[in-house]
Amino acid sequence: MKNIEQLDQYLQHWQEVLNLKDWDLTIKLSEFTRTDYQQTGDIEVDKENKKATVLISKKDTGKDPNKVILHELIHLILWRYDQYSEKLIAVDNKNKYFELLEKTVESLTDIIYKNNH
Repeated sequence: MKNIEQLDQYLQHWQEVLNLKDWDLTIKLSEFTRTDYQQTGDIEVDKENKKATVLISKKDTGKDPNKVILHELIHLILWRYDQYSEKLIAVDNKNKYFELLEKTVESLTDIIYKNNH
């Protein structure tokens, strides 16, 4: 079982680094049910109230939970852009869009993690 207090410390650290202090951020352990891949995290966003919950897999996925939290917060930063872009993309291009979005978020995660860890 993951230590929720430690996860919350990671969340607070990245909230500061990413200048998300005006957001009410929480962390929650989750049991993901996707069958197409092993999901390690997700984020639920309430942009009107500037609240978000970072969901972290209860299972040991082998991924660094600190890095997973950072990854999900980068999705938060890109949230408005992502929502806008997703509406413009044709249905047959959605998979390619999500693949490119994930690669971009992964690259930004690696850069920021390396320079702030």
